[in-house]
Amino acid sequence: MDICTFWHGTHLREVDQLCLASMVMTGQRVKLFSYEPVLNVPTGVECCDAEAILPRETFKRLDPGYPDLKSSRTIPHFSDLFRVTLMKHKQGVWLDTDIYLVKRFEPDPDRHYLARENRSRLGVSALYLPENSPIIEEFERYIASDDIAPRWLGVRRRVLRPMLLRLKGKEVTPAALGITIFANDGISRMAKRYGIFADAAPKESFYYWNGKESLKIFSAKYGLEPLHHPEFIGFHIHQKGPTTSPPEEGSFYHWAQKRVLDHGFGISGGGRPGQTDAQATSPKPITPAP
Repeated sequence: MDICTFWHGTHLREVDQLCLASMVMTGQRVKLFSYEPVLNVPTGVECCDAEAILPRETFKRLDPGYPDLKSSRTIPHFSDLFRVTLMKHKQGVWLDTDIYLVKRFEPDPDRHYLARENRSRLGVSALYLPENSPIIEEFERYIASDDIAPRWLGVRRRVLRPMLLRLKGKEVTPAALGITIFANDGISRMAKRYGIFADAAPKESFYYWNGKESLKIFSAKYGLEPLHHPEFIGFHIHQKGPTTSPPEEGSFYHWAQKRVLDHGFGISGGGRPGQTDAQATSPKPITPAP
């Protein structure tokens, strides 16, 4: 299967270049969808037009002020809608740009692939949904509706939070309802409703360390521990702070970076999602080293 991902902006961060390069190294086709040219894409990554999957105007569905975004949550929310719509178009599997891949990611094309973050929630950084998935239908229904709060949310965020916002005279927007309404929380709820949750892959597949524990990949104390687990496929680099500093020798992140460099990829600095051209730096693309 092809690997698909999405980027908003003109420059990738160093950590995203590293992770995309790791995906190329598995031998799978890697497709990066965007609405504008991304200038520092690793060699081997295919740039694709996001407009063919989800019109840019869908941003206004989440944030009426687009292109002047009122919230930093709008881009992650859009990415959550985009990845599910990709499944409808049968484009392949989804990986966030900050997943460092060690093995090929090729789930059964007839079955859902979602991995546990913990006992009660699923992650959505690595995802595959068959085209007849009820989760896709739920997302299609939401995008076509005028609803602000998705119907799959619990009472607290679907009813009580909008009520409280209105009492305070504040605008009710998807951003005001929370960061994971289309992601971990929302999809976990739907997976339980439709009997998908019980078949989720173990957390070690992509979320070996989660939350604050994910910082362990930057410490030599823990070394290459995730590689020794038989279910390990890749690592979601949730914490980005240490990625801008030289890696600690002996750490998983040091190994991951060296592995990519040794395969002929260079790493350059980059921007953050949502930066304007004026705010972003202008690094050179990743290319194989001489």
